Amino acid sequence: MNKTVYFALDYYDRQVIPFIMDKYNLTQMEAMRSFLLSKTHALMEDVENGLLNLPDYAVCDMWEVEQITGEPRKSVYIRGE
Repeated sequence: MNKTVYFALDYYDRQVIPFIMDKYNLTQMEAMRSFLLSKTHALMEDVENGLLNLPDYAVCDMWEVEQITGEPRKSVYIRGE
């Protein structure tokens, strides 16, 4: 596994965590824990998955889909529909 450079992940962290806080009324710590420990974030960490080209709203959608289905790959942005 090739790790994604930290500043790329930092960009997504700074975009997705406030989204989670606002939409789900979570504290910053709860939102951070939820995103940083998610399968979505693990996929983002592996550069070989090629997800760094996704816009931040697509990563938000992946996280939401993961919360509902347990699998971020079911997101429309990954399936390509």
